[in-house]
Formats: sequence, structure tokens, C-alpha cells
Amino acid sequence: MGNDGAVNRPPRQHRLDQWHVSALSSGGGDASTVDQLLAVERSWRLHQLRALLDIVGPGHDTGPLPPVRAAWELLIEAERHAPAEVGDLLLHPQAGVWAGYTLRRLRGTTSSAAPLWVDLGYLHGLAAAAALRAGLDFRITVPVRDGFVVLPTLGAVPVPGAEQWGHTEVRGSGGDGFVDTPSGGVRVGGDGWQAMPSVHVQAGGQTLAIRLDCLDPYRDLRSPTPPRTLSGPELEHWRDLLAHAWELLVENCPDLAAPMTRGLFSVVPQPPAERFRTMSASAGDAFGSMIMSEPRDATELAVTMVHEFQHIKLGALLHLAPLHSGEPAQRLYAPWRDDPRPLGGLLQGVYAFAGITEFWRTVRHRATGSAGVLAHFEFARWRSQVGTVLPLVARLPELTPVGERLVAGLTATAGRWQSDNVPEQPLAAAHDAVADHRARWRLHHLRPPAEVVTAYAGSWIAGAARPDLPAAPSLVADPAARGLDARAVLELWRLTDAAGFEGLLADPATVGAFVTGAEPADLAAVAGDHAAARRGYLAELTAGSDRPGAWAGLALILAPPRPAATDTPPRPAATDTPSRPAATDTALQTGQTADARLIGADATIEADATVGTAETRSEGAGELLASAARALQTRPEFVRAVHRAVREAGGDADPVELAAWIGPA
Repeated sequence: MGNDGAVNRPPRQHRLDQWHVSALSSGGGDASTVDQLLAVERSWRLHQLRALLDIVGPGHDTGPLPPVRAAWELLIEAERHAPAEVGDLLLHPQAGVWAGYTLRRLRGTTSSAAPLWVDLGYLHGLAAAAALRAGLDFRITVPVRDGFVVLPTLGAVPVPGAEQWGHTEVRGSGGDGFVDTPSGGVRVGGDGWQAMPSVHVQAGGQTLAIRLDCLDPYRDLRSPTPPRTLSGPELEHWRDLLAHAWELLVENCPDLAAPMTRGLFSVVPQPPAERFRTMSASAGDAFGSMIMSEPRDATELAVTMVHEFQHIKLGALLHLAPLHSGEPAQRLYAPWRDDPRPLGGLLQGVYAFAGITEFWRTVRHRATGSAGVLAHFEFARWRSQVGTVLPLVARLPELTPVGERLVAGLTATAGRWQSDNVPEQPLAAAHDAVADHRARWRLHHLRPPAEVVTAYAGSWIAGAARPDLPAAPSLVADPAARGLDARAVLELWRLTDAAGFEGLLADPATVGAFVTGAEPADLAAVAGDHAAARRGYLAELTAGSDRPGAWAGLALILAPPRPAATDTPPRPAATDTPSRPAATDTALQTGQTADARLIGADATIEADATVGTAETRSEGAGELLASAARALQTRPEFVRAVHRAVREAGGDADPVELAAWIGPA
């Protein structure tokens, strides 16, 4: 392929030093680790480009554009004159998204309304940008897409009156660049030019220099998107947030911040999302870029940066070696998601949330007031959730040796968190949020065997003893599952915004408009009005509602108070199987954790994700409530299914009595 520089040279083979592999496996890695990953990404990008050129031969239709080879030759010429500039351009994250997307189009695995030449023409825009950055004199025809000419990393020119797909000429002369439009040539950097916004922030001797990419058509990671110009106030707001977030990261988590100086290149701004539910994303093809909704404050931005940079690092590692060789028969529980996840997605998630847990672990020692309470809550919540997932994935035979090493490293990191004390209030709130999410997930996605449900319902209606039948559920993903973290979001409102939470309490009927997945009974439970919450949950269920949040919330309301002095109380012992109980006379049942194959076995949370009631209970009533709570915590989907079957058969079933009779798994 000649000796025309990196863009025309075969990709190198790469090996990571053992120290860097160990650092990445533990969830970390310093700036030198990222430098090694960058070398991998350069070769990966060249591999993508070479694959694209191999498919698009000389006779391939490029519409009104010159052949792809002409764009490639201009790129090579630019690299001869300015190798560093072209090297930077090749690492532009959106160039990776474009290459991956266009390869999928060429291979027929994705489709688009746009003519193929419009996507192929991004290479022409890359070549034009490279030539301009190298100061070359040149001419090349490039696409006009959605009314814009985009020159990657540099900016864009709107073309008034342009059709959705078109073309125009870009030329360089004497160090200046020009884009032809119907009203004349627009000089790059002059009137009519929209520069790619950039941000340079410094703190503690560390500089972060990134683009705020609102222009590149491939910034969305999924499919091409029209440019969106940031207003002056929007741009200043983002710059201010980034400055404060960077200061927070450098001061509190310098080991997390330093690698970003080498490997974070762009942030793609999105409109604000629902409060406490930041939308963010990254992709393996887009090393160095993260999409995120506009954060409310610098802390939200900082933790999102940590989250997505973890994904970015792991995505680069995956370009060297796979973490798993196949998928388990069923998808798995991810405590940060509404949906069951494949193993690859679960590994990505646990890696990201290990970084998030480290962030909150450090920040909580400096934060004060509501910020400190938030940090304690988030640390406790994610410590538990990461601890739930790691034992589950560690025993999966689909892991490769690299995957096993990663899980072992993360497990060692998580082990260092376990002795950290958390104040009682945020710890209790975190436990409740964890248990509620798990119960909601089960109710949405697990289905017990129909014949066992029928047998239990028949025995209940007949007043007979509970059957002794296995009731292991199957996973049937519910695509409508949304807002499973509603309890956690309500806790965040309560812990960090007293006035805002009071506003929710003032009009509880509207809580769902502010917190997707929440209902008035959930709000009452988080506010500590357990009597009102219990009435609300029972009213929903006796009226025929099967809302997962009502069953999950009832479990927390019924559970006995958690001892304040410990994180991990012992499990009570199981007793004999009861017959159908009287209202205040049933034995306490515990049993094993719920279906560890699907959701893992987290003894701390399953046994103790509780909130007490303010009522004084008789011993018998207390045992009934505790047994009902344990059943609803360990197999809520089974209790709900039997309750529904009893109703459909014309029987009557008080949800609490039925749950106590069924008992825990």
C-alpha cells in the first residue's frame, strides 16, 4: 500500500503491558494507559477505513461526488504536510461512528433514506478538513446534508434553500478555506461560518480541551442527525458547568480526571432530561466522545463524565480482546437499567458503575449539607448494586480469560468499599431504593409457571395448605418497563431538595409528571407516611391494579424495622410451611434468595432492604407482616400472579394475607 504515512499503512498489532491490563481490570488506568488505548484506536480507525475502501472500488457509484479514491488521496497528501493534524482528525470520534455506520450500510445490515453517496461523502468532508488543517491548496466536492456542509472538527456552513441531499465545492487557497453556496463563497472562520464550539478548562494543573459537538452529523452514535446550533447562553452555560465539573473532578478524584486529559475529545450536548435521570451514552466506534443531556449542576456533569469515560476505556479494551465468548441462555438483571441485559451490556454497566461508586466514595468525604447526603446515598446505592452483579457474572462460563480478569479486578476494588461506614439516613434510603428496583424488575420481567400459580390459587380458594411445588420463574422481557428507579429518584428529591419535595407533597396526584413510574403512594412512602402509603398501595391492588410499583412498595412498607446499628443483619430462620393463615396468625418465613441465576444473590439487600412502620404490632401480626414482606421481596412476581389468578377465579385475596401464606422463595 506504499509508504504514504499512517493513513496508508497497514494497522499495527498491539499488546497492552500487564500493568495497564491490571489497572484497567480494576476499573482504573492512568494517562499512560489511555495513551496505549489511543494507539489501539488509531489502528482500529485505519482498519475501518481500509475495510471501507476495500468494499468501495473504483467503479462504485458516488453520485455527484468524485470517487472515494480521490478523497483518500487528498487525505494522504494532507498527512504528508501535517501528520499531527491528520492524526488528530483520524481520532475524531464521529469519524469512527461514520466509518462503522457506513460499513453497515455497505454490508446491508442497516438502511437509510439518504443516498449512499451522502454517507460515503463524509470521507470527502474529512479530506477537505484535513487539507485545510494542513494549509493545502485544493478543490473537492462534498455533500450537503440537511441543508449544511459539515467539515469535521472545524465547523459547518448552512446552505439556504438546499435540498435535503446535495453537493457543493470546498476549496483551499493560500491558507484560507472557502465553501461555495448559492449566495457566494463562505470563508472558513468568516461570516456565515459556524465554528465547532470548544472548551478549555484548567484546575490543579490539569487541562481538559474538548469540543462541544453540536454539528457533526454522526455525533448521535446511532444514525445521522442534522446540526443543532447552540445559542450563546447555552454555550456559556455548558462552559461554566464544564469548568466547575472539572474543578470538582481534579480536586476530589484526580486519578479519574487525569486520564480524561488524554482521551476525552468531545461532549455532545442534548436537551435536559427528567431530573435525576441524566441521559448519556458512548460507543465503541466513538472513542473519546460522550453524549449527555444538559445537567442541572456540576456534580451531575462530573459523575456523568466518569460514567461515560469508563465505557470509553472498556470499549477500547474490547478492540483488543473479547470479554465473553457467548451469551447466557437468558438475559440478566442490571440494577441500573429497566430492561434485562445481555452479558456484554452487563459487563459494560458494572464497569461504568464501579467508576461511579469510586467517585461518590471520594466526594462524600468533602461534600457537606445536602451534597454530602447525596454522595452518601449514591455511594451506598451503587456499592450495593455493583456488589449484586459481580458475583453473578463471576460464575458465568461464557467469560473469556480477559473477562475473568476484569471481573476479578472489579471484585477486588469493590471489596475495598465494604468496610466504609455510611450515615444511617442515606444508608436506609439506599437500601430501600435497591430493593424497590429489584422487586419492580422482577414484576416486569419474570413469569412463574402457570400450572404452579393455578395450584396455589386453587389451594387458597379452598382454604387448603400451601402446595409444595417449585416455582422458578422464566424471563419474559417487558418492553413497556419504564421508571424502575422511581423510588431512588423520589429519595433524591427528598434528600437534596427539601423545597422541591414539599412541592411534590403539596400535589401528590401529579407526582408521575415529575418522576416517571411514581404514584402518590410511592411519594407517601418516601416521605415517611407509611400508613398513607400502605392504604394507597392496598387501594390500588384491591381495585385490580397490578402495578409493579405498588407490589414493590408494599413489600417495603410491610417489612419490620431494620436495626440501625448494622449494615448486614442476620437472616431469620425459616419455619414450617403454613396453611392459609388467619389475619393475625401466621409463621415467619424466610428461605433462600430469589432466583440467583437471573438477578444474583445479594444477601445484604434481600434480607434488609426495609423500612419500618410506625404501628405497634402484636407478635402474630408482626410475623404475618414480616412473612408477607419477605415473600414480596423475594418473589413478588409469584405473589402477584397468584393474586391475579384468585381474582380471575372469583375468589377473594387480601394481598398481605396472601403474600404471608405464600411465603418467601
